[in-house]
Amino acid sequence: MFLRIEHSTSYRYSKPVEFTPHLLRLMPKGSPGLHLVNSSVTVSPQATIRWRLNAEENIVGIATITGKSDRLLIESSMVLEQRFTNPFDFVLEQHSLQLPMTYTAGEISLLAPYLGVTETSLFILSEWLDPLIRNTQEVSMGSSTTLGLLLAINRTISAQFRYSRRHEHGVQPPSETLRSSEGTCRDFACLMMEAARSLGIAARYVSGYLCTSVGTAVVESDTHGWCELYLPGAGWLGFDPTNGILTGAHHVPVATAVTPGEIPPVEGTYLGAEGECLSHEVSITATELLPGETP
Repeated sequence: MFLRIEHSTSYRYSKPVEFTPHLLRLMPKGSPGLHLVNSSVTVSPQATIRWRLNAEENIVGIATITGKSDRLLIESSMVLEQRFTNPFDFVLEQHSLQLPMTYTAGEISLLAPYLGVTETSLFILSEWLDPLIRNTQEVSMGSSTTLGLLLAINRTISAQFRYSRRHEHGVQPPSETLRSSEGTCRDFACLMMEAARSLGIAARYVSGYLCTSVGTAVVESDTHGWCELYLPGAGWLGFDPTNGILTGAHHVPVATAVTPGEIPPVEGTYLGAEGECLSHEVSITATELLPGETP
């Protein structure tokens, strides 16, 4: 299948201003089966864009913007071919089938940044997790299977919590998500990550796009956040707790990070007084192309 993603970010200012270099996280991160057919990124006023791989192997553009302007427009357009359609196409290695799961010494040295639990209210998290652990133990007649418990956590977050839109920066702590029973996609990803790390499973945050399917209404959407957990045999496996599913053909990862909320698509500022930015608008369409539609 083919996917088309259009992403526009615009700013308007009360007078012409200068700009600091802007970081652009708009290009898809390499993943099995995902092929970039064509792409373009344009900036107005004129800018020089230098692309690099950061420590997480995210593709990051550094846009150096020339001159002053009372408007800034950053537009990205890309078409991708997605050949990966079955998220369950893996076989876990023996040492990752049951909990507690173990990593090899080599895996631990590489995964150490993704294993640390950051939440201070672990008692609240444990209270929420314990019934899920007991249920999966009963189903498996013994210790919890790794995948069985993780899928149960993923489904439970989607079913138990209300999705809410919040445009402010940052991620609320998992204890707050558990207390309020609501959150954004990044809050749910953070809760899933913290739950996995408390079980000794490496987790990282993913920001990207979730494309609409053929036959659904084409609507403007937002970037989407989920998480990936490292399971030997499966590698970095995507979990989308907002929707209660494993990530699949319509998920397009753009950037990953140890901590949720650190990887916005566009990051930068202007040189001027506070309040000179009058508006900030984002428009995104991410859709699967219809059969026969030209990529």
